[in-house]
This record gives sequence, structure tokens and C-alpha cells, in this order.
Amino acid sequence: MDTLHHELRFAAIGTLVLDILVWLLSLLFTGLNLAVVLGLLLGSAGLLCNLLLLRRTVRNAVYHGKTRAFGGYLLRCLIASAVIATGMLFSQINALCAILPFLYPKVIFGALSLRKEKHEKS
Repeated sequence: MDTLHHELRFAAIGTLVLDILVWLLSLLFTGLNLAVVLGLLLGSAGLLCNLLLLRRTVRNAVYHGKTRAFGGYLLRCLIASAVIATGMLFSQINALCAILPFLYPKVIFGALSLRKEKHEKS
């Protein structure tokens, strides 16, 4: 299993954990609200699609020497824009919860970095 695949798997698990934490926190403020759940699901799906596309772009650049990264970047921006627009257009989806998962990688990969440092010191 390559490093990118391992990091993507870690990101998917981290996204699920953070989604559950955000949902539990939202229960305190909004009660049981389906729009929060739908927003988190939509945002997490968009995030994971972006990470898959980023993985593909990196693999192509490293293994095949292709430098067509700009097209992949535009596609990832389009996905993020579509998720945000969907969250804002439909009242059944909480727009903030649709955007929030796109901020998860900072937390997730920060935790992965700390985990790697801990294992290297041991």
C-alpha cells in the first residue's frame, strides 16, 4: 500500500470522526436537524473526491512525469464550488456544514504528522 493510499484512508477515517463530533456538537445547539447531517455528508463527499483527485494528480506527476496538474486543480475547485453552491441553494442542506469538511484536512493531516513524529521517536 503506497503512502498516498494510506494518507487517503486516514483522511477518510478522520473525516468520519470529525463529522460525528460536529454532528454531536450541533445537537446541543440545533437539536436533531437533518440539514446538518445532509450538509456534512455533502461536504465530506466533496472533500473525499477532492483528495482522490489530488492523489491521482500527485501519482501522475511522480510516477509518469506528467505536469498537467492545472486541470486537476480546476476540477477540484469546481467540485468545491458545486458543494458550496448546493449547500447555499437548498434549504434542506446546512451550508456551513457543507463547507466545514473542506477545513478538515488541516486537522487530519496535522494529527497524522504528529502521529508519524511520535512513531519516529519511539
